[in-house]
Amino acid sequence: MKIGTDQYNTFDTMTMDCWNDRVYYEGKEFPAGQFAAEILNFAGVIHDPLLERITVLTALVDDLSTDEKNKRHDIAAQLKPLLHDTVSWLYTCPPFCYCEEQRAYEALEHALSEERLDRDYEEEEAHLPHLALSFCEPILRILVAIYNFCLFIRAFEKKYLRRAKRRNADAFAKAAHECFDEDDSFLILLEQMPFGGVEEFFSYPRVITGFKYFQDENNEEKWKTAQRVICKRAIDFYVFDLMNGLHHGHAPSQCQGCGRYFLTINGHIPKYCDGIAPQDSRYTCRQYGAMMHQKEQNKQHPVYRLFNTRTDTIRKHHWRGKISDELRQEALCLAGNYRDKALMNNDYAADGYARDMELEHIYAEAEKRLK
Repeated sequence: MKIGTDQYNTFDTMTMDCWNDRVYYEGKEFPAGQFAAEILNFAGVIHDPLLERITVLTALVDDLSTDEKNKRHDIAAQLKPLLHDTVSWLYTCPPFCYCEEQRAYEALEHALSEERLDRDYEEEEAHLPHLALSFCEPILRILVAIYNFCLFIRAFEKKYLRRAKRRNADAFAKAAHECFDEDDSFLILLEQMPFGGVEEFFSYPRVITGFKYFQDENNEEKWKTAQRVICKRAIDFYVFDLMNGLHHGHAPSQCQGCGRYFLTINGHIPKYCDGIAPQDSRYTCRQYGAMMHQKEQNKQHPVYRLFNTRTDTIRKHHWRGKISDELRQEALCLAGNYRDKALMNNDYAADGYARDMELEHIYAEAEKRLK
């Protein structure tokens, strides 16, 4: 049996199988820490729209459980489209983006149907919409878990992980200890979290653990043992994935190009991710960053410094009407040729390049070409 294929995953039960530095969810393989790094891109800043969504939904769910029967249909009519949008949003977030969607929408329609609300009102002495509440509660908890986890771990990444001189399991263990065990400012942040008592952050997640046995993909005669981890709360799922990733030397990092968070799985100090660069869609952030770094280095190169000085002067002469447009174009072309020759030939760069880049020489040669 393939690892991770017989899991039970819903909004209130999340399962992952762990083997070495990999985790398996819904039959798919990920590096440890992938979910914790990806979810940081979905929330975690003050005045985030997610916080407003949580507030609005919580108020409507409270009204649904307390108002009179004749008002519940109207409240459910307001709540249903908001919940539908919320469920759709959750299915863009890890790990739920790897799950089957249709069952959740069917359960939503049934739980908030007028028939079901009326039946709960008649059957329950407390007149509570039992099914509607049991559907809404785990969704609200997930929203709070995402918000609180992102708020806290973004601060952890910025203050500790980003400053780490080494990016390995030992360095991450020290960073986690200093942050979660000793840093009073993080305890204050925990206390100030919106709805912090609903999905409280613990550096030791509450999980159910066991073992799962699976066949080696390359040799069906061989069997292996994986650790199965079951979480009843989303906050514990993300925290466990984060800590498991740190244990294996994997950690989230923020891209200096696009600002998104990504997972690093080696000891290199990361700067850029492999996503599309927002500055230029032809490049990844890593490629664009390398290109900008090279350009910055080029500015300091003696050959480029002289080239930039001369070409700036040529353009100014053209703008002031001292030279024609044809002469400008030919002079710039010549300067570029001299620059390339100097970059390829060290002897020329040391001796003849400065002489050829004199304006009088460039203009004289350009005029010869034009004639």
